[in-house]
Amino acid sequence: MSGTEWPHILGRVSGPEYIHGFGAVEEQRLRDQAKTLAPVVFEDYPLPSGGRLLELGCGVGAELELLAESHPRWDLVGVDISDSHVAAAHAHVPGAVVTRADAARLPFPDDAFDAVITVWLLEHVPDPVALLAEARRVLRPGGVLICSEVDNDTFRFTPDQPLISQWWDSFCHHQMTAGGDPYVGRRLARIADLLAFVDIETRDLAVVSSRERSQERDELLAYVRDLLLSGAESMIATGHAVPGSTQALEEVFDRLTGESEVEFEYHAVRLTCRKPVSRPPVRDDGVAEAPPPVEGRPDRPDEDSGRPAQW
Repeated sequence: MSGTEWPHILGRVSGPEYIHGFGAVEEQRLRDQAKTLAPVVFEDYPLPSGGRLLELGCGVGAELELLAESHPRWDLVGVDISDSHVAAAHAHVPGAVVTRADAARLPFPDDAFDAVITVWLLEHVPDPVALLAEARRVLRPGGVLICSEVDNDTFRFTPDQPLISQWWDSFCHHQMTAGGDPYVGRRLARIADLLAFVDIETRDLAVVSSRERSQERDELLAYVRDLLLSGAESMIATGHAVPGSTQALEEVFDRLTGESEVEFEYHAVRLTCRKPVSRPPVRDDGVAEAPPPVEGRPDRPDEDSGRPAQW
């Protein structure tokens, strides 16, 4: 499919909506995704030996469930804005404390957690800076923040699969019209620096298919297919896709299953940083200085990509 055929996929945009939706199918997709990506997300995961951990936007508890198995000495707490996701997390991670709450207005006191994490959350929120400022508030001094987040510009098939590429561009555009940022991974280090975190490090998280490991390749293809199709209902409802386009997309993935020479890669970013132990500077009148105000995302285009600047 060439670029001139975009109108057959896109149509007219009518308004924003959360892209993945809710319900039993999405809950299962999230658990399957967590298991598929666990070797990437949790490889050399920089958690200390134990303490109290908070996951922001914990969804159905898929990552908390994996952490309960791999890090049994941690007391796990999760928050999510969705009632149905919180109910699912209660069912699947009975050992965790999961609460319905806005991650930008947490119902916890200052310095309450040894670790705060996010996994595939910040792409969906309108103000990741405010959310991570709240994460900083509830972290104890010296506590660790770990964010595993997307950079959707890295998504590609080799050789190119035009229909998948165009659907992906439409998928990302829908996220942006809904107020999210599908390229937020590249902004993480700057946000952490802006919020006065210390020991800031980032790590590339590579999801790469392999011809030699066919079972892994098929699992990754299924993950990508389900990810793209999870947005279909919302994309069609808002004019980002048209009815019938999902069948064409599924046919492409069915074909790719038998074409081992087609490769796929997708990269995310893991931010690790700490809340400083030292106290903020104090003015002559004895009042601690407030951090500088946080500005919103710049409006000027990114000179390289043509998208809004990504910090």
